[in-house]
Amino acid sequence: MFKHSKLSVAILATLSVAPVASMAQEEEVLFEEVIVRGIASSIERSIDRKRDQSLISDGISAEDLGKFPDNNIADSLQRVPGVAIDRDGGEGRFVSIRGLGPDFTAVQINGRTPASENEERAFSFDTLASELVSTVDVFKTSAPGLKEGGLGGTIDIVTARPFDFDGFKFAGSLKGQYEENSEETSPQGSFIISNTFNDGMFGVLASMTYQKRNTLEYVVRNEHIANTNLEPFLSFTTPSEGWGGGYAYSGDGLEEDTYRIQSIYAGSEEVTRERVGGNLVFQARPTENLTLTADVIYSDYSTSSTEYSTGSYLWAPTLSDQNVVDENGFYQVINHGYDEGYDITGYAHLLTTKERPTESVIGGFNAEWYITDDLVMTADIAHSEAELDNRGLDRLYIAEFLNRPGYIMTSDGGIPTYEYRDEDAIKPEMGSQNMQDLRARITSNDGVYNKGTNDEFKLDFAWDADGEYLQGVKFGINNTISEKQTEYWKTPELIRRMYHGLATGQEIDYDSIITGVQESGDHFGGLNADVYMIDPVAYREWMAENIDGRTRADTATGIASKEAFIENGYSWAAVKSNDSYVIEEDVISAYLELDFEVNLMGMPLELVGGLRYTETSLISDGTSQVLESLERESTGPGEPPSPWLVQNYADAAGTAVSIDSNYDNWLPSLNATLQVTEDLYVRAAVSETLTRPTLSALAPYTTYQTTTVSTRTAMGGNPDLKPYKSTNYDLAFEYYYGDSDILSLAFYQKNIDDYIVRYSQLETIENVAVEDPSWQEFMVTRPHNSKSATIEGAEINITHLFDIGVGVTANYTFVDSSATLSEASDAEQFALPGLSDTGNVSLFYGNELYEGRLAYNYRTDFLGLVFNGPSNEPVHYDAYGTLDFSFSYNITENMSAFIEGINVTGEVVNKYGRYENQFVGYEDTGAIYTFGLRANF
Repeated sequence: MFKHSKLSVAILATLSVAPVASMAQEEEVLFEEVIVRGIASSIERSIDRKRDQSLISDGISAEDLGKFPDNNIADSLQRVPGVAIDRDGGEGRFVSIRGLGPDFTAVQINGRTPASENEERAFSFDTLASELVSTVDVFKTSAPGLKEGGLGGTIDIVTARPFDFDGFKFAGSLKGQYEENSEETSPQGSFIISNTFNDGMFGVLASMTYQKRNTLEYVVRNEHIANTNLEPFLSFTTPSEGWGGGYAYSGDGLEEDTYRIQSIYAGSEEVTRERVGGNLVFQARPTENLTLTADVIYSDYSTSSTEYSTGSYLWAPTLSDQNVVDENGFYQVINHGYDEGYDITGYAHLLTTKERPTESVIGGFNAEWYITDDLVMTADIAHSEAELDNRGLDRLYIAEFLNRPGYIMTSDGGIPTYEYRDEDAIKPEMGSQNMQDLRARITSNDGVYNKGTNDEFKLDFAWDADGEYLQGVKFGINNTISEKQTEYWKTPELIRRMYHGLATGQEIDYDSIITGVQESGDHFGGLNADVYMIDPVAYREWMAENIDGRTRADTATGIASKEAFIENGYSWAAVKSNDSYVIEEDVISAYLELDFEVNLMGMPLELVGGLRYTETSLISDGTSQVLESLERESTGPGEPPSPWLVQNYADAAGTAVSIDSNYDNWLPSLNATLQVTEDLYVRAAVSETLTRPTLSALAPYTTYQTTTVSTRTAMGGNPDLKPYKSTNYDLAFEYYYGDSDILSLAFYQKNIDDYIVRYSQLETIENVAVEDPSWQEFMVTRPHNSKSATIEGAEINITHLFDIGVGVTANYTFVDSSATLSEASDAEQFALPGLSDTGNVSLFYGNELYEGRLAYNYRTDFLGLVFNGPSNEPVHYDAYGTLDFSFSYNITENMSAFIEGINVTGEVVNKYGRYENQFVGYEDTGAIYTFGLRANF
């Protein structure tokens, strides 16, 4: 039986004074106030919106038309209590609320659900320009009239309308953005224009934005943390004789499981980001009681990256007295072929290019009809599309040194350090013997195609009862039909690896293929990251022309890979894989909300609540792989048998699968607001909310991943998954002691059931032809509704404006959960990714001539992934803080100059495994500075 916490008892006691449940949120504050300029006025409007809401919420208002506090919406939201963001290239992309990840955050644009271009439900905030936005509200409690889906909370983004202004309005800006690492400046610009005609009966608003960024990111990556018993060592019987001395794959002989770094690759990535967007709005008021609005928002956002990197895959760690295993079973010091006779280490030189071309549009038609002075009907029909069109646009090119002396690696936190036995033997230099020893390894095309569409219809009624107790009634229906199509594209494995292990003795045309050496400098703490730069066109031309010259071209694998290459049009063109899928979701919802006001011992008490019903129907279409056989990859005479097993399928296209499912949910909620004094508000809420499963988890597929003699893994979806469900309790105290002053304290608890957990279990895949029967055993990872979890937290927030024009805002959010990462030995791992404390403090000042802000944002370390790699080990992000600033000077009444800085201290992102010394990743995006002119008429 569920045991109520002290918080839930306190909230229920507060709500027990309610004679009946009531309704959702107040009407929006009129947008005309947004014409008041500056940081202080923006904060004042946000405080007013918070006070006037019936739900526990926070928000952000534009400082002026076309002037949101930051270039990126997510970067502004990170300063809201309880909100955390995930960055991509130093720019906010995903938003989390109250410890739950981005997939648990419902996002609406003008009350509509936008389609998303990524594989899951999370909305990518970097695809929407901030200049289009007037207000953003973050609702932390729920109400029947608020669309379901946000277990963490709901973000409502509101864009400008022509009827928000009186007559003509124009705002525009020209910017330059300087990236510290790349030392490049990129152009940006925007404008928004609005006007009304015929005495305000008709209005038009149009806007357009353009942004470009050229960044340079320094990165170090470890593919995953490996369990030695699952991914064993390669041990030699007679090391001094090398490969001829005998070898075997084995564990390390220790009784307990041990863990090690699997690979280290370091280099630099040049990224170009380009965003073109805009919106168009028409409004008409044919009669005094009817307002019609038609609008569309468009965004074209793309990123292109080129990364040169080098590194070593720890495929053959050495059993050695120099190895050091710490108290957690981790190889803090590990020997990889360092000793004489162990010249078995390979060093790869990589060129990786990636593309993210996205396009999104959301538009609709809205009619607001005051049937009477007290009864209003709102009808809204909307369509949105979002597309990521990457059908194999990513490229990978790898050349390698083979049979080189190894190293001793030490990992005690941060980037590991290396002691190379012979650093000259691996150092890239043009014209050197090392350059002549390069061999062809792998090249491939990869990519993901995502297309999401949403068609939505809403009909809402609001009756202003204005009774002694009953103040209003709202009711309505909503129907949303969503479809997400996901396709995985990649070069067939035989073609991708047709030189890997088959051309170890074949000399490449290094004079045409290698164009230079990119030096790493001192960015990686002594780690050698100098890399040969590959010409991708010359590399592939040489490979295509010299396929018959491969050392083992006449082996079975060599012949099969050539035949596959010919069948694929003599190319590395990507083909759609058979783990692609289409999910169609049809959701019908209806709700009833009531709004009561009563007097409690002389204090006004508002009660807003009711009931929401939702029914979900799903069709999951996809393919499932049918594995026919596993064959050991061929090798040459005198070399060890390859550990890799080649996968052969009965049908390369897979077997079609279609599965239907449905479920329904009743979602009650109640929000209470007690106005103790004119300035002191006490709010309490209880509700039930849900978040539907991620779309990839619903896909009806099985795909096989790593297949070696020691490790075989597979993944699959589960179309029968039910939604996450949560019972929520909230309590908040808000003291408004001035127009721009607030002190607030909020407590919350979420009791989550049917939490979806991915875990791995051993499955035997029968009817697979194998040399060894043990090869039929796979560790298969699938999602299941399995666990329950509790999240508890507190938010403290203060905003104060001094008489001299100086102001400060500060907040901190504490989060805790019953779901914490268990011991590595536990068969089932369950934890909540993204759970972390967050804190922010901003100091600002403004007068008629200039204004400025200095802000520090902090996030404690958090779990990023529960499972990563064949050993299913976690990934954590280290604590991270950034210092930002902005400053503007009013040249005239209508024009200002400004400069802004993000991450001006150049903080870096560090990732680690289960423990802090288990290095997983490092990212340095540098500081970003934006400067320019802004006009407003």
